[in-house]
Amino acid sequence: MINVRMLGAQTEADHWLEQGVLADLKGQDAMPILGRALQKLRDSRAEMDRAYDQIGKLIEIERDNRAIPEHDTALERILKSHPPIERVSLTSTRFANIGAGTGVSINYGPIGANFKELLENLRGDLRILQVETDRTIDAFANVLSAAQKGGFASIVLSGRAPLPERVMHSVDQTMVYVQFHNRACMTAIAADMQVYPKGLEWIPKPP
Repeated sequence: MINVRMLGAQTEADHWLEQGVLADLKGQDAMPILGRALQKLRDSRAEMDRAYDQIGKLIEIERDNRAIPEHDTALERILKSHPPIERVSLTSTRFANIGAGTGVSINYGPIGANFKELLENLRGDLRILQVETDRTIDAFANVLSAAQKGGFASIVLSGRAPLPERVMHSVDQTMVYVQFHNRACMTAIAADMQVYPKGLEWIPKPP
């Protein structure tokens, strides 16, 4: 649910940013709309902190408890055959150097060799996403004053400010992270299904 809230707030931020640019182009007061966009971006960033803490708790549970051997074996077998996936990066992405017109390859990496490594990869990628989102928020706040007297759209569309590249990069990497998280969840569920009912005897059975 944290990932859903994180992505939802990011999507709302994108929507209000677009509406703010359109309002500025029409000569309307864009400040309230853009302020809402910035707040939604900050809301998304707050959800990243919650997700980071939750993954940390899962790492502690993994460290302090012993999983059933059958589940470890099933999960590691699935992970071993899993192809590399797109991973979060501050530089090696589609939009990192868009201002310079430079094409950069997508950042592919391993999903993890075991459950502990999978969780650590999720947390590490999220930390990178937090840094990128902080940079986006700073870039947004630095040009927001332009909306008070008009000209926000001109600054954004001309490329004179880093905000457009930051926004595109942040959105792209948020989607990359959410997809990584989904893959991790599906992998764990697949392992659960392979060993069921082992370790899951407590689940109520249908009458």
